[in-house]
Amino acid sequence: MKMKKIFFNVLFIAFLSAILGLGFNARLIKRYAQGEFRHGFLSVEEYSAISFITLPEAEDLFAGQLALFVDSRASEAFREGHIVGAVSIPYEEPSEILLGEDFPAWPERTIVIYCDGSQCQSSIGLAKLLLGRGFKDLKVFYGGWEEWLGQGLPITRENDQ
Repeated sequence: MKMKKIFFNVLFIAFLSAILGLGFNARLIKRYAQGEFRHGFLSVEEYSAISFITLPEAEDLFAGQLALFVDSRASEAFREGHIVGAVSIPYEEPSEILLGEDFPAWPERTIVIYCDGSQCQSSIGLAKLLLGRGFKDLKVFYGGWEEWLGQGLPITRENDQ
């Protein structure tokens, strides 16, 4: 009898937790259902040229000079500090670099795109944009600027020589 009572109490707690969880997250669930977060997800079939990489993979590409690093953060953040050799293509700001003469020379090159870190979605948005413009080997460094900076890896600032 005691086990039966414990079982029903556990079941009741689980049910109550589910109801409370749905109640407290109703707005978030509604936003998800409306597709608001769709830009942050990648379909393997639709975006096969985009992959996510870790810090060690980004370091290897950087050390071997095997990729162009692209900072998708705002211009001001780029000026405050960025990965050495990175170019700024802010996702949220119109960019002349995508329309300039250099654009056709890049599509075959491996490009590593980063933003602030794992909470930032601009690197994914920029990767989708670049894929649509003909780029073929796009890697999103999901740890981004925060992880790179936190590990003491090479950075530069606008005023550095």
